[in-house]
Parts: sequence; structure tokens; C-alpha cells
Amino acid sequence: MLIDALQTLREVRLAAERQAERQLAGAMALLAREKDREARLAAELDAARAVRERTRADTSLTPSSAASIQLTHRYATRLDAELQAAQAALEAHTGGPLASAATALERARADHLRAHQRREAVERAITRRQSALRRDQDRRAEAAADDLPHRRR
Repeated sequence: MLIDALQTLREVRLAAERQAERQLAGAMALLAREKDREARLAAELDAARAVRERTRADTSLTPSSAASIQLTHRYATRLDAELQAAQAALEAHTGGPLASAATALERARADHLRAHQRREAVERAITRRQSALRRDQDRRAEAAADDLPHRRR
């Protein structure tokens, strides 16, 4: 009877461990997606930096009139704004969704480990109980065998 209860508990713990495994897989996938997004944002930031640097290094863009000076200034201002926006987006992603995904992964790993340990504890209890039952059966069989010669008399 106790073995049946422990086996039922083992099934419950096994189901909990499988659920924790699914959550761990989901957290790993989420982190991978967020790292991909981080890589895309970093590439956008690098591209914005490269455009700004190419524009600053391009000597053919030296303004010759007040209107061209204004256009060049507006263009440079727009490039700087795009660069700042890309940098802010990367920082916000790193501090927000990426950090949350990493935290969720660590939590899922801890939950999975805990579920695994709980299942193993039940399995060890089942093994101990089965060993105790076998020892009791062996003792009873031995006692019965010892009583056989006394019963025949």
C-alpha cells in the first residue's frame, strides 16, 4: 500500500519535472530570441555609426553656401539622432527584455533542478521501501524454513 502511494507520488513528481523541462526549454528559446534581437540592434547601431563616420570623413560634402550648410547640418543632426535612438534601443533591450529572459532562464533552471531532486527523493524512498519489504520477506521465509523441522515433530 505504501509502495502504491509512493509510486503515485513519483508519477506526480515526474509530471512536475516534465513541466519544468518544458518551461526550461521555453525560457531557453526566449533567451535565444532576445539575444538575436540584441544582435540585430547592435548591427543597426554599428551601421548608424558607420554612416555617421563616412559622412564626417567625406570631404566632398563641404558646404559652399548657407543653404548647403543648413542641409549638411540637418543631415548630420538626423544621423546623430538615429545613432542615439539605436544606442537607446540597444540599452533598453539589454536592460529590459534580455535581462528578463536571462532571469527567467535562471529561475527555470532552478525550478527544473528542484523538480528533478524531488522526483529522485521519491525514487530513493521507493527503493528503500522495496528493499525493506524484500528483507522482511526474506526474514519471514527464513523463519518459516526454521520452523519446518519443529512442526514435523
